[in-house]
Amino acid sequence: MYSVTDSVEQELHRIMIVDDSASELTIYANSLAANFAVTVADSADKAWELLNRSPLPDAIVLDIMLSDIDGIALCDRIKETRYFSDIPIIFLSALDEPNIKSQAFELGAADFVSKPPVMSELTARLNRHIAQYHKTKRLESLIFIDPLTHLPNEVKFHEVLKQEWSRCARYWHHLSLLMIRVHGLERVKEHFGVDEYYAVTASIADDLCSVGARPGDLFASIGDNTFALLLSDCSTEGALLKAKQISERFEHPHFMVNHETSAKHLYCSIAYTVAAPAGGSSVNEIMKTTEDLLLSETTPERTMIHGHTNLLGIEGISNFAS
Repeated sequence: MYSVTDSVEQELHRIMIVDDSASELTIYANSLAANFAVTVADSADKAWELLNRSPLPDAIVLDIMLSDIDGIALCDRIKETRYFSDIPIIFLSALDEPNIKSQAFELGAADFVSKPPVMSELTARLNRHIAQYHKTKRLESLIFIDPLTHLPNEVKFHEVLKQEWSRCARYWHHLSLLMIRVHGLERVKEHFGVDEYYAVTASIADDLCSVGARPGDLFASIGDNTFALLLSDCSTEGALLKAKQISERFEHPHFMVNHETSAKHLYCSIAYTVAAPAGGSSVNEIMKTTEDLLLSETTPERTMIHGHTNLLGIEGISNFAS
């Protein structure tokens, strides 16, 4: 009997294979293509370039011995990057010394397979790790996702802030934090009802989340009609540019085109602080500084941007600039 589902090709899980041998890449890709959507990279640099595109792979098959950067170093880089860190990595190698394996697992590798791999076994291992990866993601979504906006919630935001602070301190990167408080939502609730309030809040979140569009950026809903945008390796000029982009969204004549009447009541306050974690300061200080800036004007009547004048961790706290 014919079924509609028979005519729809089941979406395959995506895997990336990284190996500097063209012949081995061809063998792996041809052998695994029946069960996975396969992307190949012949170097660590190419793999990193592909990872910074969408969509991400569900698993990575990684050779330890590469010509540019070895697989161990690439694994370390992937696991240090929040956006990629949960992707399971299966190492392939002709090297099977205990110290090589232990180093791979210490860095967070999910599995280690000796070359040449048995393809049926590699397929089974990939399926098992991908299933666990998606199960973990589903559980995280229940704990860390705001059900109204479908954005990371306050708990997830603080977890990532601590992780990014440590990472930026290690690599001497700047870390920028923007907070956006939306004014007028309570008026929308009062005049148009709770359902419209929920719909407008979700629409604002959907519209603004594209502002933080780099792989490492985090846009989160942190409660009290407030959003937070975390920007790694972002200068003061970059943070101000993002703040202006958000401000322009609220002032655009087609903002919230599906809720035009409600949109007339909306404006926002934006505060930003930039820190150099390697120089000192703390997570608590960047949070408090940004919150104080956000609350520095208790009854704003239009969209305003408030920025901190100096880098936290370099010159300490100075006067606020609006």
